[in-house]
Amino acid sequence: IALTQNERELATTTADTAVAANPSSASALVAQSYARQAGFDLEGARASLERAVEVAPENALAWARLAEIRSSLGDSRGALDAAERAETLDPTLSRTHAVLGFAKLARVEIDEASAAFTKAIELDPADPLPRLGLGLAKIRRGFLREGGREIEVAASLDPQNALVRSYLGKVYFEEKRTQLDEREYAMAKQLDPNDPTPWFYDAIAKQTTNRPVEALR
Repeated sequence: IALTQNERELATTTADTAVAANPSSASALVAQSYARQAGFDLEGARASLERAVEVAPENALAWARLAEIRSSLGDSRGALDAAERAETLDPTLSRTHAVLGFAKLARVEIDEASAAFTKAIELDPADPLPRLGLGLAKIRRGFLREGGREIEVAASLDPQNALVRSYLGKVYFEEKRTQLDEREYAMAKQLDPNDPTPWFYDAIAKQTTNRPVEALR
């Protein structure tokens, strides 16, 4: 709750207190991983999750979360292993299929990724994460319009997600819808000023439209 209210210090303090109170609580360790990630400590987040699956090896959500962090750190093989373990432990959870989809997507296994995202959407149509993944998978196949519409759905489900806004802006840029892509980049920058993604995509757009000085900045 503290993280959703952008109170990162409180989130870190509360999560650390929870882990200190019960070092064998997978829930506390998963919460700690979110707090550490919000503070840009990805290695610390991974350490929390490695401990979580050690103390609770049957916890599917902990394995799914570990897959997310391993993927963020560029460990595609480790992410896939954790995602497959999560899916095996609880195939009824949307999140386990979603993280499996992203692990497959990182390995350019597009058909398998699409199937995993589709299954995740069937289990939880309100989750924006598999919508984003399915959109990216369709775009990788060359279906820009269809993929873009999936990412639009993801943005409608989670309008405060900066990363989804960045990807939506990139879709609009590829579709040559200039004013819309600039709007999405601006929203993404406002939602998460520390995410470099919208700045990078915006720079590409400005360079393409012959605005090199703005692009450099």
